[in-house]
Amino acid sequence: MGEEEKLEIIQAEFERLNAPNHPVRLAIETLDSVEEVRIIKEALS
Repeated sequence: MGEEEKLEIIQAEFERLNAPNHPVRLAIETLDSVEEVRIIKEALS
């Protein structure tokens, strides 16, 4: 499998997972509602 084909697969999967109603995207968008995640983000800022 060539590099270009690999990149196409990665791009296609990113677009699929980043679709507005995909469960992965929805879960990532709600991570800030988890207190532990907020604490870590604040510590890294």
